[in-house]
Amino acid sequence: MSSRTSNSAKNVSTSLFGQVLAIALNFAVRTVFIYTLTESYLGINGLLSSILSVLTLTDLGLANVMVYALFKPMAERDVEKAKSLLRFYRNAFRTVGLVFFALGMALLPFLPYLAKGSTDLVDLKLVYFLYVLDTLSSYLFFAYMQSVPNADQKSYRLAGIHYISEIATAAVRCLCLLLFRKTPALSFYVYAGVGVLSKALINIVRNGKIRRLYPWTKDREVTPLAREDRNDILKNAAGITTSRICSVLNDGIDSTIVSALVGLAETGIFSNYIFIRRYLHKILSSIFGSIHASIGNLFAVESREKKESFFKSLQLMYFWTYGFCAICLWMLYDVFITVVWHTRLLSQFCVFLLVFNFLIEGIAGAAVKYRDVAGMYWKTRYRYIISSVFNAVISVVLTGPLHMGVAGALLGTTASLVIMLSYDPVIVYRDIFQKKAREYYRTYFLLLFLALGTGALVHVLGLPFSGYTWGNLVIRLLLCLAVPNGLGYLIFRKDPRVIYLRDTALGLWRRILAKVRRRGGAGA
Repeated sequence: MSSRTSNSAKNVSTSLFGQVLAIALNFAVRTVFIYTLTESYLGINGLLSSILSVLTLTDLGLANVMVYALFKPMAERDVEKAKSLLRFYRNAFRTVGLVFFALGMALLPFLPYLAKGSTDLVDLKLVYFLYVLDTLSSYLFFAYMQSVPNADQKSYRLAGIHYISEIATAAVRCLCLLLFRKTPALSFYVYAGVGVLSKALINIVRNGKIRRLYPWTKDREVTPLAREDRNDILKNAAGITTSRICSVLNDGIDSTIVSALVGLAETGIFSNYIFIRRYLHKILSSIFGSIHASIGNLFAVESREKKESFFKSLQLMYFWTYGFCAICLWMLYDVFITVVWHTRLLSQFCVFLLVFNFLIEGIAGAAVKYRDVAGMYWKTRYRYIISSVFNAVISVVLTGPLHMGVAGALLGTTASLVIMLSYDPVIVYRDIFQKKAREYYRTYFLLLFLALGTGALVHVLGLPFSGYTWGNLVIRLLLCLAVPNGLGYLIFRKDPRVIYLRDTALGLWRRILAKVRRRGGAGA
């Protein structure tokens, strides 16, 4: 088995465990939050998180650009080139941090207009400032160093730090919420402040670990990056910044519009659904994100035919995982929220739109992944701008003048996703595979209809168990586990893509067992 496959397996396993741990901990924190504070506090948290997600430049893709740039020098052990890239990245990250802080502060006067309903529960501007500091701490405390192990396919070596920090942060937040539950405003301030301190601390500790793993990162003598390399990075950064701004805007605009045009309480209800979907998406992103560096290595050393063959397998992986998870969301959303959190629910149409948006974006993940790994950020900048404008206009019109509420905001997102996801396959097939994308679209719509048909079947089978009880939650979960995966196996069991994925998984499993046996023999 290649080192690329081995590193991917390690990255996937550690990242997946980390995301499962994070979800469990954040679920615990949110449950304590819901039981100790009101829906309005939940709405404020959802609103500010959405605003910061739009402004957060750490997620706008600069890290992706730098990891892409570092793939080749890390694979070739070109330390001098890697040092030059890292120094450039450090300076760029600090500049971006200053821009983020300036934009964040510029929004302060407009906060009251984005929060319809009661805002006198807390000093909204103070809480917002704490949220800004939470994000800003990444720029000030070495978050850029994470690009080195990511590009080297060794991100799993930092997993322990991530696990400990997640557990400590969640424990402190839960403790503070419980201790100060009789003074809700103070409880909310402390909750926000804990995030600031924990983010700064984890970045400092992670930085020390990376410097020990890669001693050359401590060198002060660094050759400035060549003008040609710098211009290529800046061009890609401009492209991905545009795309990620619009992508994050599409994610955050729903909560912001609901808060401004419907109300904070409704935003709190909506945020429960978004919370579950966001963390499920994080699990899946961690799985597929963990093979990002390995695909980058594939691009660096393999033929066009090999790239296309793996793309087809990756497309099936995205369909299977996102299709299965979409069906789980559709079947379990309302019953889970009711039996666990006892809060109000959205309409069934709103729930369907949430799940449908998740599904159509997820099935297109292979094209997006190849686009990102190949560094095609500049070529997709315009379609993101168009989709975001489209999203904002349709969402505002449907939510406000046409009084469709949450459904209006979600329909705007659906329309924008259709635009966003229509162009990536064209450039991937044209520039990487040197062919037209007709085959991709045929496969995409077949997989989409299969996922929708399977979801309809599971829905019908679950109708006798529609009551919001723990027993029905378990039964519906079992249906979700059995029906989609059973049908998928029957349909695809002889598909070459499934055979390839199966053989790869079995190879990894045999490798793990062999290591366990060797260690057992050595211990004996």
